[in-house]
Amino acid sequence: MNWLKSHYKSVIIYVIIYAVIMLFFTYPLPYYLNLPGGVESAELIVEIDGAYESSGSFNSSYVSVVTKPSPFQYLLAKFNDKADIYKMTKEESKIPIAELTKIDSLYKEGSVYKALIAAYKAANKKLEYRENGVVIIDRIMGTPAYEMLDVGDIIIEINDYDINNYHEAFDIIGDIGCKEPFNMTVLRNKKEVSLNIEKEPYKDGTCVLGLYQDYTFTNYVIDYEKSVPKITDIDFSGYGPSAGLIQTLSIYDMLVPTDITFGLKIAGTGTIDENGSVGPIGGIEQKIFGACKADVDIFFTPYIHYEDAKKAREIMKSDMLIVPVNTLSDAINYLLENYGE
Repeated sequence: MNWLKSHYKSVIIYVIIYAVIMLFFTYPLPYYLNLPGGVESAELIVEIDGAYESSGSFNSSYVSVVTKPSPFQYLLAKFNDKADIYKMTKEESKIPIAELTKIDSLYKEGSVYKALIAAYKAANKKLEYRENGVVIIDRIMGTPAYEMLDVGDIIIEINDYDINNYHEAFDIIGDIGCKEPFNMTVLRNKKEVSLNIEKEPYKDGTCVLGLYQDYTFTNYVIDYEKSVPKITDIDFSGYGPSAGLIQTLSIYDMLVPTDITFGLKIAGTGTIDENGSVGPIGGIEQKIFGACKADVDIFFTPYIHYEDAKKAREIMKSDMLIVPVNTLSDAINYLLENYGE
């Protein structure tokens, strides 16, 4: 005790230094960091009975994302000329990391379902499934949906109408007037929850509930056994929707006898919908950096990102071929026309 009294100033200084160091390495800042990523095999997403083998590979391209970085991580990114830094809005900074992670997981889950449907459709194979509600991925802040709906809720009924897919849900919601109360039933943690909700005026002058199509996906229930060929396993692990195109190409390649990889290492990015349309993504530069490092032969990108992708390739001084596409068919036809016999 006497020692503590005689050294209390030194102890306080050491405690302050320790606290500052800890904060420097752990305190979350309101930013997103996009860092160069890499590629990983898309063939691990789905296992199909009797799948055809490939001589090459399809690989999803990813960005190394740091959400709410520490000051140390932020400074490292500031000195990395291949990193992008985005400041969160005041509202976004209040969202717990666990919820942000769940949102990204749901985007991934939706992209896998859409990839399966698009691939089986393109290959003229039978995928046995039913539509069973609408999964809520996210909501617009400051709206009734944000206040009353949770990430992961599944809308199954609106005003006594059973909801099968997002088209039905948005058609009904669109016909409901502003400030007109209506009933919505959702599955929340596998339990039915009944909500009385209404659309309200938003800050831009429109009247909204707080949902839009990109924040939802149809809840698909797939019958693995009755699908032809049969699906034996699906891996939903991962984050975000941007591997949609490559996942679809990989599944399609398993379903058809023609090996559309032609021995090449193929990567790419782009969302996918059930009809095979390819959509925009984030972090194209970081994905190109990672793909170049991984010695990818061909990289598919949505048309909207083509110019930025080429600039990133020039920075890497790579001869990787970048191919812009709008649809799944564009990518398949490119491979068949340029590498097929």
